Amino acid sequence: MQGDYRAELRIEVINRPGVLATVAAAIAAADSNIENVEYVERDASAATLLFAMEVKNRKHLADVIRRVRRTGVVSGAYRYPL
Repeated sequence: MQGDYRAELRIEVINRPGVLATVAAAIAAADSNIENVEYVERDASAATLLFAMEVKNRKHLADVIRRVRRTGVVSGAYRYPL
């Protein structure tokens, strides 16, 4: 898939092993290409993931966010500006 737009998401997660892989798999399952990711550990129980990815359009981005929120490890997923 060749994405037309770059989108960035701030994803609040439960801090536990495998959470990055879980979220990345949800993004990949939505047919979006991940360009960059940062893992910012906040404390023992929560962390923030910053993802930069390619999406086709706003509907595609909404689908990515929906899939990420359904993983069971995400407490919030938000688009943030570049």
